[in-house]
Amino acid sequence: MTRVIQRVRKSPFVRRFTKTPEGVLCPHFYELVLSNGCPYACAYCYLQLTFRGKTGPTLFTNSWAAVEAALNASQPGVYNTGELGDSLAVCPPLLDSALGFFEDQTDKYLLLVTKSGNIEPLLKRHPSPQVIVSFSVNAALAAERYEHGAPSVSVRLAAARKLRDSGWRVRVRIDPVIVHLGLDRYEDLCKRVKRVAPERVTVGTLRQYPGLHNFSHLAPREGLAPSADGRLRYTEAVRIETYRQLASWLGSEPALCKETFEVWSTLGWEPAGCNCTE
Repeated sequence: MTRVIQRVRKSPFVRRFTKTPEGVLCPHFYELVLSNGCPYACAYCYLQLTFRGKTGPTLFTNSWAAVEAALNASQPGVYNTGELGDSLAVCPPLLDSALGFFEDQTDKYLLLVTKSGNIEPLLKRHPSPQVIVSFSVNAALAAERYEHGAPSVSVRLAAARKLRDSGWRVRVRIDPVIVHLGLDRYEDLCKRVKRVAPERVTVGTLRQYPGLHNFSHLAPREGLAPSADGRLRYTEAVRIETYRQLASWLGSEPALCKETFEVWSTLGWEPAGCNCTE
């Protein structure tokens, strides 16, 4: 069983995400840090490197007043609780207050990013246009090999469909696409995602910083090579072919996560929002 730590946070709750390397398209958003870490320990996850392999959840127990003051002092935009952990796998004590706060906003949005099927905290409330729920999914074989401890893809998609049918804003991320497992393994997933009918689909291919393997020895690396942004990536040609094929199966152009301007240009696609934008 995953150990869950509860403690008072001393660092800021709100900060602007500005870590995108030059040449990579990633609209900036705000991080809202209600918790750190994730119980699923996916082998490819950057949190393995961020937390030096210690990815267990830490839930912050500060008073809501401190978080609200930080939010009131911040600008309009999207506030992502899933950058440093899973937003719903282990619900932070501050989540309920956060939902209440954003429901009363008009230009600030709460983004919950998850691999869990834990949607009960949301189903107890009325849907709000200020709250966006994004489910991360992968091909069945990729989930089996690398998403250790996470609920099945079927559980995640069923939760996404139930929330959408209940009136919530729902998005889906297919990320990372692990090409060496066989791109054809993503055809069924894309068609299942299409049936969920999320308001937006974002895709991304496998990418990682070289140091990840120091803490996650099972992280897949086949076919990756150093790129200009410091990450290990597939070649541009492989990524472009991947995105075109996924778009064909999805029936529409998806948004791309942390992709280069060159790839966007070659595809001829126009960025029109992504997972972390309103």
